[in-house]
Amino acid sequence: MPEQENRSIFSGERVGLLIALAVLSAVPLFIENRAIVEIIILANIYAVYVASWDILCGYTGQVNFGHALFVGGGAYTAALLNFYFKYPPWMTILFGGGVAALFGLIIGTPCLRLRGPYFALATFAAAAFPYGLTDVFWEVTGGLDGLYGIAPIWPTLMGKYYFSVLLTAVCCGLLYLGGRSKKGLILKAIREDEVAAMASGVNTTAYKLTTFVISGFLAGVAGAFYSHNQLHVGPETLSINLSVLVIIMSVVGGIGTITGPIAGAYLLTIFNEMMREWEEVRLLIYTAAVVLILLFVPKGVLPTLSDGIKQWIKRGVKS
Repeated sequence: MPEQENRSIFSGERVGLLIALAVLSAVPLFIENRAIVEIIILANIYAVYVASWDILCGYTGQVNFGHALFVGGGAYTAALLNFYFKYPPWMTILFGGGVAALFGLIIGTPCLRLRGPYFALATFAAAAFPYGLTDVFWEVTGGLDGLYGIAPIWPTLMGKYYFSVLLTAVCCGLLYLGGRSKKGLILKAIREDEVAAMASGVNTTAYKLTTFVISGFLAGVAGAFYSHNQLHVGPETLSINLSVLVIIMSVVGGIGTITGPIAGAYLLTIFNEMMREWEEVRLLIYTAAVVLILLFVPKGVLPTLSDGIKQWIKRGVKS
């Protein structure tokens, strides 16, 4: 019976994901406001950011405070290749992911030897270094102003939107399936008790490093697309603010679930844009909303909502 129940839960979750994908696909057909469509594109990008963070941090317990290194590495790689060498966007996006994956390998190899706050501080420092380099090599990177004139991924808004939906569906879909595979269970076992996992014969270092590389690749792909979407890249893609925002979105949505952080990305991105009309108090309202969510929904919005629906269904069945 428990196994059968789990299958029904997962099938229900997958149906929910398919419905969400259908809704995203229908957005440009029913919403003509260009600004709203652009906001959804941005939310799609953030969904990949947080899902790629969650597969490493939510599943293995390694809190990465330098996720912006992957995002910015992919964004700058794509921008530089397109701006100076005229590489087409589809190629720069792949190169952006590849460079970010390489960063994951280079940074992950020494950092994964550390534990707890030391790992978090090491990843934070790793991301701060390239942020400073953008100012040192300002003639190439554009310095604090960044680079403008990057080619768009698609000439029309409709094409750009559906590319973002496809990118989000593929990246997040792969992470979702990976998180619920046997490999995902091993990652969770590492998070719960790494010593016990090692005693069971699991090469925990190899699993964590592989996950680090995958996390970097997908974040880099999304970062590369971001630069082509904005037609600009700047140091903000490497800033600690971005890393913290990704963590906040993941925690609000519900870490360790993939779907939770994705929901948090859409929720907070859309909420933040809605608050632009109250620019003077926007940060205060945004911060207060996040604090209230963390206080009253500590497990995250999506897991709490899911548990509530399950309890409601059980009561209905019993009655």
